[in-house]
Amino acid sequence: MKQLIKTVSSTKFSVLLLLLFVIVIAAATVVEELYDTPTAQLLIYNAWWFEMFMLLFGILYLVNVFQNKLFKLQKLPVLIFHISFILLIIGGGITRYKGYEANMHINEAESTNTIYTAEPYFQINFPGDEMAYTSDQPIYFSQVGQNDFHLKFNTPQGTVEITYKRYVFEAYDLFRDKGDAEIVMDYYRRNSRTDSPDALYVELTHNDKQQEVILFYDRTRYIQPFKAYNIGDLTIEMTYGPKPMELPFSLLLKDFVLSKYPGTEIPSAAESRVLLIDERHDHRQEHILAKNKVLDYDGYRFFQTSYDDDEKGTILSLNYDYWGTRITYMGYLLMTIGAILILLSKNSHFSQLSKKIQAVRRQRKSLITVLTLLFTISNFSLAQNNIQKPISNEHAERFGHLLVQTYEGRFTSVYSLASDVAHKLTGKDHFNFEGKGEMDAMHLFLDLHLDPNYWRNQKLFVVKEKSIRNMIGLSGKQASFIDFFDKSFHYKLEQVAQSAFKTDPSEQSTLDREIIKITEKVNIFQMLINGDFLKLFPVEKDVNNKWVHWRDSLALKPLTGKLAILNEDLRLQELNYSNMMRAYFVSTLYARESDDYSVPDQLIGYIKSIQRQLTPHELLPSEKKIAFEVLYNKLRIFDRLKFVYGVLGIILLVLALIDNFRTTPGRANRYLLKVFTALFIAAFAWQTVGMGLRWYLGGHAPWSNGYEVLLLVAWGSIISGLSVIRYSKIVLASTAILASVLLMVAGLSYYDPQLTNLNPVLKSYWLIIHVAIITIGYGFLALGFIIGLINICLYLLRPKGKSELFSLVIKELTLINEKLLTIGMFLTAIGTFIGCVWANESWGNYWSWNAKQSWSLIIVLVYATILHFRYIPALRSRFAFNVATIISFGTVIMTFVGVNYYFTKGLHSYANDDPPIFPVWLWGTLGAMLMLILTAYLKERKNN
Repeated sequence: MKQLIKTVSSTKFSVLLLLLFVIVIAAATVVEELYDTPTAQLLIYNAWWFEMFMLLFGILYLVNVFQNKLFKLQKLPVLIFHISFILLIIGGGITRYKGYEANMHINEAESTNTIYTAEPYFQINFPGDEMAYTSDQPIYFSQVGQNDFHLKFNTPQGTVEITYKRYVFEAYDLFRDKGDAEIVMDYYRRNSRTDSPDALYVELTHNDKQQEVILFYDRTRYIQPFKAYNIGDLTIEMTYGPKPMELPFSLLLKDFVLSKYPGTEIPSAAESRVLLIDERHDHRQEHILAKNKVLDYDGYRFFQTSYDDDEKGTILSLNYDYWGTRITYMGYLLMTIGAILILLSKNSHFSQLSKKIQAVRRQRKSLITVLTLLFTISNFSLAQNNIQKPISNEHAERFGHLLVQTYEGRFTSVYSLASDVAHKLTGKDHFNFEGKGEMDAMHLFLDLHLDPNYWRNQKLFVVKEKSIRNMIGLSGKQASFIDFFDKSFHYKLEQVAQSAFKTDPSEQSTLDREIIKITEKVNIFQMLINGDFLKLFPVEKDVNNKWVHWRDSLALKPLTGKLAILNEDLRLQELNYSNMMRAYFVSTLYARESDDYSVPDQLIGYIKSIQRQLTPHELLPSEKKIAFEVLYNKLRIFDRLKFVYGVLGIILLVLALIDNFRTTPGRANRYLLKVFTALFIAAFAWQTVGMGLRWYLGGHAPWSNGYEVLLLVAWGSIISGLSVIRYSKIVLASTAILASVLLMVAGLSYYDPQLTNLNPVLKSYWLIIHVAIITIGYGFLALGFIIGLINICLYLLRPKGKSELFSLVIKELTLINEKLLTIGMFLTAIGTFIGCVWANESWGNYWSWNAKQSWSLIIVLVYATILHFRYIPALRSRFAFNVATIISFGTVIMTFVGVNYYFTKGLHSYANDDPPIFPVWLWGTLGAMLMLILTAYLKERKNN
């Protein structure tokens, strides 16, 4: 018995259990992809043996705490990190057994305290009887294995028994033939003609009488209708779906507001204004629910999810998991604290690695062979109207200095708005169109207003999804504005866009998200050529200092007072903003042909003067600030620095390796190292200037949003690297590469400017930080993969005469690699769980075992296992560690590429009808790496 306990509590057993768990959850993601989510839940995630896995992990963590005496002060960081996982298991268990999710439907001017569970139950009742009889547990059906169930309800009318017969997924023909006509019509009004509900066959038994009945399950409905069946002289109503529950308080929907794009029926934002009524505490309070605006009360969290077709009712999702969420969040916090303390503690294994690296460096003599190998590996890895002439550069510059009011009410330069629009529509800064020539963002923005017929026919949009291209009749991936409309100028995607927007974000498919994204761009283009973004004109005597565009009804109001004198020069039929802008557009027609921009320049001067006269000066940026803002946009400091940092990082890494691995580095190498270090410091100084300029333009410290936080993190990471510049140039090179990655991630969020209020669920501070941290973690793990590959090559090339020298090199690189993997694992873990916080704050579910979450967890578990190899004698060798760093990187590739592009289910999927083909050369590369590992292993085994 003692031996069994000793074996079970050993590190070896824990590692084997961890690897088995990894295999199980990886298999679950494949099952979900091949079948569906309920099948994966029934077979794996909700199975009793899976719960035993989690319980056993918790016990083993506690055993590990006592066996390794982690209660000692010097081991406190490790204790905190391990305790965090115990809290995560406890929090997850509470969520699983005590928490629940539901939905609430409310009509305007009505109140309700009834919610409907997210899980399906079997229910029966009798006409006129308010009491419903419900199965004790939710019932799901798997596409694999047995789904048998038998229910027995004791009612005043006698015993009613329900016996499972069969379940038909997507029973298209059956639904059309056997379904109620009204229900069938309603279903296909809301869904595609190719979809259909599922069908459940059960046997109904009452007083020895039996009857087979069919119930249809519509997954798109939150409330499933009851269907009546007669058995003998008794009528029984039955349904399969969410069951009703009552809350101790109620919500009254005062108003539901669905914002739409101007001139269309396409939604841009949904908002519910509710009154919370709690008679227990005589409490009444109004709340607004929208995407990322959550109502928290009495342990319940409400989220805006969907709405009725007539826009007279709202559908809210609800989550009740007070203690589970808080314990889990505490686990996330302790994990982050523990990871930071481990990295900083002088007593941790991580800190001891630095001392070991220095000791190894003192032993080695020459690494010229290694340098040669590094260079070898590096080289190996590495119907149209006449086209109008564009506006002149000088005039475009003047127009860009005009002020404009954004949809948020902020005053900025037209140049900044033009940059945002260009990036939103195309993701580019410079363009070259036939008949127009070279253009920057400002030229494009202005020309869109002046020559709209030309731009309606230009291929500005990229349509990735093949199914969308089929919907609009597009042969290639490039589309023009007119491609999205039929001959009657009806938007071809309007119906599917409305359906996509109504869908719960957690349930949106890849197609839904791409339709929403394309629709947003099409509407921005329409609003742009209509002039809706050019809010240049202040409304006279408006208390809110509102500005309007030239097509607004307020722009037709005559200008009076001191402004009336302008018409002595303009000679307009009526002096108003609309006529002024029309006069400007007409004047540019002549100016572009004659190159005389005196009249358009004069009109710009008038507009600028009106802006300053009718708006309090303290609200407007000064001319100097506008000039700096235009300069800031032109310089694109952070966008360019990401490439500069990347190139400098690679060069510095090569030079640093030469400097570290040679006993007598050449004078030229030392000189180049100083030169490129100086260039890196200069680039850092340029970033500092850019952040200072952003501080000046924004009027506040530049870390108020996700983009600015990433800039600050990149800036801070360089400060950290410069602080150890005297000790390690390799760290400095790594810092440059990390700064490059950070700025790339920041660019992804910044260059999707939020010009409209469409679907803000993904516009979350938590999401941006989650992506940044986890992406940096991937960078560390990728560098670990490269070092592991280098070491395997060293094993293979190690000559007998220099075996000791090669061994020292391998040892040093392995120790460095262990540090990299430790940081990478911590960042991936923290990033993953920050993503869970985002999910919970967006729709109330922090962990759902979707493919992305599961594979992110697999990364953490696999690399945690590798870092514990030192406790297992059979895996303690440096060779085993380096092989593991190569193979384990496959989990990162699977998470980053496989789940995103080849898994079609889940929130993170980017898969489409034609996912990227796995290239033949990549198969060859994988085969070559396996052969390399095998050959090195055979040689190492022979030498030993």
